[in-house]
Amino acid sequence: MKKTVFVALLLLISFGAVEKLSARSLQSTEDKFEIDEHQELSIKQAIELAYPSALKWDENAQLLHAVNIDLEDKAEKSIGSNGKRKYWNIAFGVPDTNKFFLVIIHNGKIDLADDLTTHDASPYPKKEFIQIKDIKYDSPELLKTALKMGSIYPGKDWAKGYNFMLKKDTERNINLILVIGWNSDQTEMKAAGFNASTGEYIKPSL
Repeated sequence: MKKTVFVALLLLISFGAVEKLSARSLQSTEDKFEIDEHQELSIKQAIELAYPSALKWDENAQLLHAVNIDLEDKAEKSIGSNGKRKYWNIAFGVPDTNKFFLVIIHNGKIDLADDLTTHDASPYPKKEFIQIKDIKYDSPELLKTALKMGSIYPGKDWAKGYNFMLKKDTERNINLILVIGWNSDQTEMKAAGFNASTGEYIKPSL
């Protein structure tokens, strides 16, 4: 199923990026932002935490996508059940250039932030970017809506708990937040999509 493969690949990419960057000391102490003692962040909180680092990198930086990372130690049913996660990848770029910047958040703090521009990459068109002011809904409330709709259950062994992703649906020009889980017997990943500006349910088009 195309949707399952797409979501699985994005989560794997996010996990792989952490492993790649964790071996490098790229972030100075002054770039680490304290949040609070709870350590878990919603998708909007994670973006708001990451955004100042992106603007410091380039004043024209804009948001490309955001996704939590599957790094929880135990397969607990409660992971993500409040719409928040401990680990996030937040990606930024500069429209009409190939500039790319990744912020990795662990336990409510910026752990690493780096310019990952690949100079032979194609420029990112303006239509792929998300204006932060247009994100009106957040992962906790959208998770509640998804659960009321049924058919989404927390993952147990991989992509544990409930997972969250924000990306631009360029075909429909929608800022799409995905609530990602599994079916009841843990054999297939499931996703519910929502318009981040209106909260409207949007079937993911992949």
